[in-house]
Amino acid sequence: MIGMPLKLMVSFLLIGLMLPTIVGMVSVVEEQSSVTGTDPGCSAVEDCIYRVFRSGSGSMETVHVDLGPKETIVLGGPGKDAHSIRFFVNGDLKKTVYLDKAPVVLSEEVSEIVGSVDVTFGCVTEDRNLVVGVVG
Repeated sequence: MIGMPLKLMVSFLLIGLMLPTIVGMVSVVEEQSSVTGTDPGCSAVEDCIYRVFRSGSGSMETVHVDLGPKETIVLGGPGKDAHSIRFFVNGDLKKTVYLDKAPVVLSEEVSEIVGSVDVTFGCVTEDRNLVVGVVG
């Protein structure tokens, strides 16, 4: 007679211990899916940068980027940032894309993309290296 209430108590105890882990996993999945939803903006910028780089010095190309009101894409900068595209939501870094498909170097001048805009990228030669940056 005592066996059944004891089994029920152990079952509820296990469920109670697993619940915070399950809730935590759901919130992580929701956060990752919200960042993945904006990935086409980063992907479009990345693809455009590669096309401009492969076309060589003097080439230019424009891409349309449509970001939400609290989203920003940051390109270039000193050091390792010269090889990355960073995606921010509310000022928090959510994703970093490293340009590793080709030896692309972005301009050391930091460029920010905000809102729904057309962005033109250009490739120039600096110190015998091809450098891609935002034009204008």
